[in-house]
Amino acid sequence: MGHRTIGLSLAVLCFLLSAFASHEEHEYCDKVYRVNGNSVDFPCESTKNIYVSTQRYIPRNVIPVRFQYDDERVMLAMPRLKTGVPVTLGQIDLNKPSCYAHIKPFPCWAYQEEGNCNSLQSVIDLFKDVKRILWVLDSGITNFLEQPIKRCPPKVYAFNVNNGKTLKTIDLSEVVKSTTRLQYLVTDYDENGRPFVFVSDGDGAIISIDVQNNKLYRVVLPRAISAGCGDSDVLYLLLVSKPKGQSLVIFSYLCGQKVYSIKAEHLRTGKGANAIVEMGTKRKHSVLLGTDGGNGVVLRYRSEAELYLWDTDQPYRECNFALIQNGDECRLSTHVCVGKDEHLLSMSSNLGDFLNNTCGVGGASTRLKYVCKECDDDCY
Repeated sequence: MGHRTIGLSLAVLCFLLSAFASHEEHEYCDKVYRVNGNSVDFPCESTKNIYVSTQRYIPRNVIPVRFQYDDERVMLAMPRLKTGVPVTLGQIDLNKPSCYAHIKPFPCWAYQEEGNCNSLQSVIDLFKDVKRILWVLDSGITNFLEQPIKRCPPKVYAFNVNNGKTLKTIDLSEVVKSTTRLQYLVTDYDENGRPFVFVSDGDGAIISIDVQNNKLYRVVLPRAISAGCGDSDVLYLLLVSKPKGQSLVIFSYLCGQKVYSIKAEHLRTGKGANAIVEMGTKRKHSVLLGTDGGNGVVLRYRSEAELYLWDTDQPYRECNFALIQNGDECRLSTHVCVGKDEHLLSMSSNLGDFLNNTCGVGGASTRLKYVCKECDDDCY
């Protein structure tokens, strides 16, 4: 009788824990933040009218592609891929109840002036580090999908997330080439607490920046890594943080055959090309979307919406992937990062429609949602 009572108690406990976890996940699954080109929040209506009349604001040309979560708000990268993008680095408040999020500039409107090299030109990626410093990659090139204009040199900016103050500006001119395609950046700290920034260049290199000593290196990757890839291919770059300066940088071309890694300590000195490790071979082209804050990398297959989690302590193989979200027929994820209470947030959009100019007047339909296995379609 005693054993039956204990067994029953354990069953009830397991059921309650399961129900609590399910309720907690359901609470996050219900949160959806809608963003589109009409979401830009101008200081006043007259300012908005000026931007519209001068074609500095064309809502259908605005699309957020990358983000970082920080204390109930999200910082957005909105590259100037076409004309009429008034804000290239923005923020939205997740506490405000609204069908559509309101995008405010970060750190301020003055930093959004196109053509002013003291301002941001086209933010293509951003990364918030463990010290709550926001690192921003600015390509310096606007209207990339229409008629590219090189406005200013490519730069990396560091902002204090709390007050928006500029902590550092790094000009990348000395380590880029005419064929350079800057794409992603991550930031790591060595065992002495010194920051290092790593930037992927689709032209076959990883740029390493020793921030404290103002040193820049261009680490050229072996040609075999880009075998089978075209001139416009994407070089994904992720950071798996490890203690005592032993972090791992994971990278792969979209059309590349393999996934690779290199210890951050090798990249810091600009001599890491001979320390690259193969992590596995791809069966299908995969998009590396982000990490879970630990050893896990979130990915999806090209043109497919299902999200998978890969434990990087294991080889890159499908048997080591766990399905964490079913597909949404309407949108594809462009970025995943850790949100509130360590839950994963995903940014997804109808990017294909945007690239093919088949969006409506409001532009791409972007959603910011927590990652849940049961993902409801939301096509509006």
